[in-house]
Amino acid sequence: MQKLKLKDFLPALLLALICGICVFLLAGTNALTKERIAKQEAEGAKERQLTIFPDARSFEPFHYSDEIASELDARGIRPDEVYVAYDPDGKVLGYIFVNSGFGYAGQIVTTTGIGTDGTIVMVIATAASDTPKLGKEVEGRPFLDGFTGLSTDTEYVVNKNVKAVSGATISSRAATGCINRAREAYLLFVERGLIQ
Repeated sequence: MQKLKLKDFLPALLLALICGICVFLLAGTNALTKERIAKQEAEGAKERQLTIFPDARSFEPFHYSDEIASELDARGIRPDEVYVAYDPDGKVLGYIFVNSGFGYAGQIVTTTGIGTDGTIVMVIATAASDTPKLGKEVEGRPFLDGFTGLSTDTEYVVNKNVKAVSGATISSRAATGCINRAREAYLLFVERGLIQ
């Protein structure tokens, strides 16, 4: 029987060393860029909020109880984030709901503004990882403007009351699903007296 020598294990040891160095470098890169990425994401969120409610002076997180959170979860409509938009006098201008879902090839995030009268003020969508020239087209104003002015009382259905992006029906449905979840969460908040 042949004895194993150190040189027999050398390729495996070398590979393990290279993997260890890569992990160390990735962790270091993450540590160095984490704050900058978080800052850019916060600035992007603020920009989207101001685009929807340009007259707002501040956007405060909307708080609700664990009981309401459980009900939202049970219905599958819990938003990722909710904010209240206030004007300079402290009057509520409306609400912003951030929801995410999976499109054709990637994550779609919608930021939906709902006015105090229960109508959609504006929707902004980002589909950074979806298919270019197809799924990413749900970011465009022609599709998203189809929601502006719609009442939250009605469920939005692609190619019924909202026109899908040509060639991107799956991503259009995903974005519409996110907006519907925002609408349903808004209606639940109204029903529970959290929004007047």
